[in-house]
Amino acid sequence: MNTNPYINLNRIEFLVTLQCTGKCKHCSVGARLNEKGSQCVKKEKAMAAVEKLAGMFPIASLMTFGGEPLLYPEVTCAIHSVAKQCHIKQRQLITNGFFSRETQVIRETAENIYQSGINDILLSVDAFHQETIPLAFVRLFAEELIKRNVHTVCFHPAWVVNADHQNSYNKATHTLLASLSDLGIKTTSGNNIFPAGNASTYLKDFYKLPENLDLSATCGELPYTNRLDDVQSVSIGPNGDISVCAFVIGNIYEDDIASIVAHYNPFENDMMNALIDGGVNGLLCYANKHGKQIDTHDCYSPCSVCHKIRRAFL
Repeated sequence: MNTNPYINLNRIEFLVTLQCTGKCKHCSVGARLNEKGSQCVKKEKAMAAVEKLAGMFPIASLMTFGGEPLLYPEVTCAIHSVAKQCHIKQRQLITNGFFSRETQVIRETAENIYQSGINDILLSVDAFHQETIPLAFVRLFAEELIKRNVHTVCFHPAWVVNADHQNSYNKATHTLLASLSDLGIKTTSGNNIFPAGNASTYLKDFYKLPENLDLSATCGELPYTNRLDDVQSVSIGPNGDISVCAFVIGNIYEDDIASIVAHYNPFENDMMNALIDGGVNGLLCYANKHGKQIDTHDCYSPCSVCHKIRRAFL
């Protein structure tokens, strides 16, 4: 049972691997993708982490993504199998659907997904993925999932600016999705690409840098972020790091995850404390005080500034 007032988890995310079959222009991981020495999260450690966290918190959702998590189907499915055993209701997988050219491997993977209890599959189909990923293999994978009544399979495209914006990438995405309409698979609203990683290089012409960033914002006020003193979601990477927003709070290969969670205190971390007290501007002041001159003119959001500051201290 959890007794830490700063952590109230309901979601676990696993960045299973940084290895990927795609080379997408919009990828937020950017240069880290397929980097030399990148690995897959260790299966036994990941399974143990899920079991322990589910015993401490009312975890409602678990997600695996990458990279391409199905390059390591045994690991990905094992994580979800434990999540099912722990009665985690939403067991979500984000995949580009291309992990093998072998029909038998694709069929076996679809069967393993069915057996593991993954019940929410977001299949990334859009102009960016299909620049390097053959659509025929994605279709075959989708067909195999449908045969097994895997619920729920949805196409999950990435949009430049938003789905209504008129540009060549979005038009190509609409065409691709139309070509798969015979499968009867629903399409989610997708996600609007944020100019980070590769997107900040290849798609910057579609985005305008803000003249004045509101740096008073704190974690929890911005999309996809947690309050640092009321953590509801953590992410575990292939190297074992467990992260809250931009901050690594421990490593599941080095310490017991129950201990990491029990001892978490954002007010004992100077950078977290600065962010809680003064927002991103407080963190920027902390960086300046410690001799880090941070240029914010190329930052699209307060989160971009925060991540830039974190990198400066690595």
